[in-house]
Amino acid sequence: MLQAVEDVSNMLSKEKEALKNSLIAKLEDVADESERARLEPFKPNKQKTEDLNSLLNTLKVDGKKPKNKSPAPKLAPVKIEDIYGAQPSGIFSKAHFIEQSSAVSGLATWDMLYEKELELAVTHPPANGFQQMIQWTKQGKVWQFPIDNEQGLDEEAQVGFHEHVFLEPHLKPWCPRRGPVRHFMELVVVGLSKNPYLTVEQKKEHINWFRDFFEAKRSILIDTGAIPDITTKSSPSLST
Repeated sequence: MLQAVEDVSNMLSKEKEALKNSLIAKLEDVADESERARLEPFKPNKQKTEDLNSLLNTLKVDGKKPKNKSPAPKLAPVKIEDIYGAQPSGIFSKAHFIEQSSAVSGLATWDMLYEKELELAVTHPPANGFQQMIQWTKQGKVWQFPIDNEQGLDEEAQVGFHEHVFLEPHLKPWCPRRGPVRHFMELVVVGLSKNPYLTVEQKKEHINWFRDFFEAKRSILIDTGAIPDITTKSSPSLST
């Protein structure tokens, strides 16, 4: 792949390094996006972690034996005087207090804690292993039966396998039939077709990025002979 990038960049004498760096940066971006998509199923889910912590908290057992506490000493009853029986000082008689508006918006944190408290009040721990497995299945902590290797890929369920593998038709309208640009794009298409972590739309976006990139360099590519000039010879061009 690096050799194909070198061949394409050698066509431009003035912008050789800039072209090479741009292509390598884009290929690294594709690799990073594939790595993030590969690690996405293994990232911890915050909601599932909180549910698991709440479930484990209900299973805590206090193994300490209660200590024998001595009875609290009985206190003599205290006579309470009337706190409102004294003469007021009158220092706040001329004070003006601003009444708060009744339409005060509540805090989002308090609302969230209130909803969590209601949820915990009506949620009971599983009574047996079957209820526990049902609860974990609904929370997505265990596999759903029947098990297949496409579980969780709902977006790709309506996409055919051929759209992932056969990506060369996306090169026909603009990519030349031969030359270093064609060789480079064939390697890109082969790499994308073997990538199981990107969707079809993501693969098309990467191909369109290279199409727009070479379209911006079209005049230079014609001058260097990398692609034929459509004004002198009828052949595929980089325009769509």
